[in-house]
Amino acid sequence: MFGVQRFISEEKSQNFDNNLKKKGVGKTAVLLILTFTLTTFLHAYSLTQNSWVQQEKLMAGAPDPFHLFGSSVAVSGKTAVFGAIVDDDDEVFSGAAYVFIHNGDSWSQQAKLKADDPEASDLFGRSVAISGDTIVVGAFQDDDNGDSSGAAYVFVRSGSSWSEQAKLTPSHSAAGDQFGYSVAISGDTVVIGAIGDEDNGRSSGAAYVFVRSGGNWSQQEKLTASDAAAVDIFGNSVAVSEDTIVIGAPGDDDGGTSSGSAYVFMRSAGNWN
Repeated sequence: MFGVQRFISEEKSQNFDNNLKKKGVGKTAVLLILTFTLTTFLHAYSLTQNSWVQQEKLMAGAPDPFHLFGSSVAVSGKTAVFGAIVDDDDEVFSGAAYVFIHNGDSWSQQAKLKADDPEASDLFGRSVAISGDTIVVGAFQDDDNGDSSGAAYVFVRSGSSWSEQAKLTPSHSAAGDQFGYSVAISGDTVVIGAIGDEDNGRSSGAAYVFVRSGGNWSQQEKLTASDAAAVDIFGNSVAVSEDTIVIGAPGDDDGGTSSGSAYVFMRSAGNWN
């Protein structure tokens, strides 16, 4: 059984879809802040005795103007991943993601991830998520099932090497779904937002749950809001921790135009309803 609870902010005039993520690294927390210049870079901060201190400024190993390194960020333990959505190593705006590891007081690049089937304007790296030795990267403009139908890629680490394990697409994909606009992972469970899904009206949105068994991934459920409406953009942001999923819908207008809301889903006994 999978229950759902919905939250809206007390200040209904404010957008409810903030998206700052912070996770612990041993006894040190890491905060990643993006700065835009002709070449983008990130600042890594460490928390020691309640004070934040800049630890390092991170850049791609071979930075290029307008690749937008840091378009998305995620961290798990001592490994961080950064999206660069307009990287053009393969095709124009095909995108890439960079993996950095933390060792002592410094960070170093471990890998540059790209899709095995890159195409122009896929925007691979629009969203990234990491859990242990598994990374998920969204490419919401992928067009395997129609223009901007979207996809998400799973990479796994063995030793210090990363390889693509799977390319995920929903069972009923359509042009404009933008599957992969947001991604999240916890262990063997992945959640992927599809903000353009139109099951309940234009851009009402949806989110898909995939689970891994061994090295194989399968779709477990498609989630939509119980009170879905057009332009809610359900799935704009997603998060998962074990058996709990949270999904943002910044276009929801229960408290006024685009006041926003979030939905909480709970899994019980391995079933989603």
